[in-house]
Amino acid sequence: MTYFSNFPRFGTFPFSRRRRNTVDSTMEMPMPVHVTQLEAKPRQRTQEDEEEEYIPPDSSEEDEDMEFGEVEVAVSKGGGRREGGEGRRRGEEEGGRLGLEQGGRTLNEPVIPNNLLRIRPYRFRYSKRAWKHVVTTGLREPMESPEGQESRKPPCSRVRIITWNIDMVSKFHEARLRAALRHIEIDVLKSQHSDMPPEPCVIMLQEVRDDMLPVLLADEWVRRWFIVAPTRKDKWPEGAWYGIVTLVSRSLSIAECHILHFGLSMMHRTALCVKVRMTNPSGEGDGQGGGPVVVAFVNTHLESLVEGSMARPRQLEVCARFLKLKGVQGGVVCGDMNAITPDDTKLAKEMGLKDAWTRRDDVEDGHTWGYQGQNDDGHPTNRLDKVLYLPGTGYKVDEPKRIGRGVTIREGAWISDHYGLETTLHLFKSRSNSA
Repeated sequence: MTYFSNFPRFGTFPFSRRRRNTVDSTMEMPMPVHVTQLEAKPRQRTQEDEEEEYIPPDSSEEDEDMEFGEVEVAVSKGGGRREGGEGRRRGEEEGGRLGLEQGGRTLNEPVIPNNLLRIRPYRFRYSKRAWKHVVTTGLREPMESPEGQESRKPPCSRVRIITWNIDMVSKFHEARLRAALRHIEIDVLKSQHSDMPPEPCVIMLQEVRDDMLPVLLADEWVRRWFIVAPTRKDKWPEGAWYGIVTLVSRSLSIAECHILHFGLSMMHRTALCVKVRMTNPSGEGDGQGGGPVVVAFVNTHLESLVEGSMARPRQLEVCARFLKLKGVQGGVVCGDMNAITPDDTKLAKEMGLKDAWTRRDDVEDGHTWGYQGQNDDGHPTNRLDKVLYLPGTGYKVDEPKRIGRGVTIREGAWISDHYGLETTLHLFKSRSNSA
């Protein structure tokens, strides 16, 4: 988040244009890295293809988005918007599962639609020298098949979580992003060698500029060990030049991946939900793994400034619904919550979520903004970034710790005006196994 003392009233100014004018136009642009599609022709599958979903001839990622949910659905009772066609129908079903179409909280009329898209996560294929999309298992327990490499990954009951707003405004954005990745790799995840895979983790980034995407996708550590979603800015809202990106370690299996464009947003804000397959710990002495579960990891950036306070409750409410879907065993909502008003401190409880930070908001150890630039007006430090979770669903979330404190690049700039947060989600031993 960045404060501007002369920022106009909410809804009266094209926010992205104001932010662009704060960026140094002389900065060097990165070399392009092309995100390619698979060959659009039939071919025999090889062992290398086991983790890659084949695209039939004459199909495209855009077609897939239409088929799986590029449909406007409203966060308002009875406000669902129905379009013709099978693809639209399936999109409405996705919206209905999320609770966007019927029975939601009533907003001020007219209804403002949200846009829910099913998107593909991508991994880098060294044999192809390109990013290729990977198979997702779906919410049901996967069956063993030639395309089932994802279902054969080792069981996982513990996932590290990192969330960080990496600052879209400050100069040296390429160098800052690279430094942020190295800080996460070496200082947070303790991956001291490039050939050492990180522990199972989900990294959620906010304020990723469109011209940061090629830098992210060219990073060797990211290429080797992570699945990324999205990889192109066209999955962000139309006209957005920044957005959110989630990195999932390859040791984890992804069940589904969706991005939700908030209808009630003047700042192109979104929520990105990656549903990950995990395994309950085994019972003592049974010699078997526990049961499989799907946990949702939601990356979001809520509306900024005091003027955005009317939007933040609606945005967080929709984020919380991802954790309550049928077939999902809860999960976390992480990111820049822009909690700057007294009412913002109550939102998590109102949405049925619990804050992983167990101490008071005025305890400075939890503050994540106000120390490292973008605060010329001297606003008080604040706990803008949070890790929220759905309680009572068979796991615990450790109290988050701050990362990125005092870390600068060679040019002397901070990596970000925000501190990041890191925590761990642990599944409990299932009762049926421990009985």
